[in-house]
Amino acid sequence: MASRASADILETLPAWKTARAVALYVPMGAEVDTAELALRASAAGKRVAWPRLRESGLALGFASCEPSDLVAGPAGTREPPSAAAPALLEELDLVVVPGVAFDEEGRRLGRGRGHYDATLALLPERTVRVGLAFELQMVERVPCEAHDVRLDAVVTERRVVSVRPPLR
Repeated sequence: MASRASADILETLPAWKTARAVALYVPMGAEVDTAELALRASAAGKRVAWPRLRESGLALGFASCEPSDLVAGPAGTREPPSAAAPALLEELDLVVVPGVAFDEEGRRLGRGRGHYDATLALLPERTVRVGLAFELQMVERVPCEAHDVRLDAVVTERRVVSVRPPLR
């Protein structure tokens, strides 16, 4: 229910409405499920891209495929198969990212490998970066290091925390 509520709220953002290409993630553990968002994006004619680890560097690559085509990847993840159509970072209008914890300044705590921070740093300025979280993942302050990249907004099942207005 909370994942669906988060999808309902994210879908109200102008960034979602105008996006032609959306990057989602495959949840690990207790992260917000993106299955509903993938269905809604496809139904709206949006291109859905999924992350995958690249052979070199920390930044993630993205490729488009149906959720049912995702395959087992390294580190317990699911990712697009090698034959999936690549999605260049420049093509992505909206990137939805997971995390362990988030704060109201757009900081996120990931799983410690730095893949998303490296990726977010390479995105064009116009690409909207949104964290997807359960309200209980919102904390007063997430520790921040020099390489960490802040998000434009965080969406929970209850609200949108806009860091870079106007996102709502």
